[in-house]
Amino acid sequence: MTVDSQMDDRFGRAAYFAFFDTDTNTARVEPNPHAGGSGGVGPMAVQFLVKNNVQILIAPRLGGNADEALKASGITVIMQNPDVTVQAAYNAWKANPENAL
Repeated sequence: MTVDSQMDDRFGRAAYFAFFDTDTNTARVEPNPHAGGSGGVGPMAVQFLVKNNVQILIAPRLGGNADEALKASGITVIMQNPDVTVQAAYNAWKANPENAL
C-alpha cells in the first residue's frame, strides 16, 4: 500500500493507515495492527492513531464505536469520498481543510 492507493472504506479493518506530517510534507504508511481482530477493532484503531499523535483523520466511513472513541480522543474527523487515492484525499483537505472531496 502506498499513498497512491485508493482509500479503504473500512476504518477499523483498513489494512494500513497513512500518516502525513503537515510540517515536513512527508508521509509514511503503517500496517493497522488491529485489522484482523475479532471485534472492537474501531476503538483499538483509534488508540493506534492516538499513539501515533494523529490530530486529524480523513476517512470515508466510521462505525459507531469508532466514532465515539474518536470524539473522546479529540481527533478531528473529516469525512471523505472513498473513491479517491489517499494522496488525493490529503491534497483536497490541505487545499481546503473545511471541505474534502
